[in-house]
Amino acid sequence: MELIQSFDYEVLLFLIEHVRSAFLTPIFLFITHFGDGGALWLVVAVLCLLRRETRPCGIIILLALVLGLLIGNLAIKNLVARPRPFQTYPELTNLVPQGGYSFPSAHAMSSFAAATSAFLFFRRHGRKWLGIVLLFLAACIAISRLYVCVHYPSDVLCGSLLGIALGCLATYLVQKFYLSRVES
Repeated sequence: MELIQSFDYEVLLFLIEHVRSAFLTPIFLFITHFGDGGALWLVVAVLCLLRRETRPCGIIILLALVLGLLIGNLAIKNLVARPRPFQTYPELTNLVPQGGYSFPSAHAMSSFAAATSAFLFFRRHGRKWLGIVLLFLAACIAISRLYVCVHYPSDVLCGSLLGIALGCLATYLVQKFYLSRVES
């Protein structure tokens, strides 16, 4: 655990000292706010719900987000109770106010849960490119959380992996218990 903590610290310190700039900061602030409260992904889900052919995708995204809220935010975050980087190391200055615990990154988790769900859906329906765009956006949001220094790299990595798993689980559950009944 000490090795992971040391690596996490060194990565964030490097970002602050060598990557942060007057040019990049407004870009990363803009990107990081896309993930606030999962709002972007809720909009994507609602847009999918509006069209009959993409309605299952909207349902899958919503289920993945709910699973993320329950498993990631309400359970894991409170069990692990990891302080945020700027709380542990004052020299790691955060660029956005952030409360609560650090592990796992909810922005990364919700972004990858929704984007993975959309990717799996659109891949099956001939619009793989749209899923790839959403996965790229999820990756940008996840990386932005490091730049603004409210998460450690391990928070973002685990949040991303958990999100991917939840997106896959939500896709499976909707296909097995909802779409199989609707299509038959």
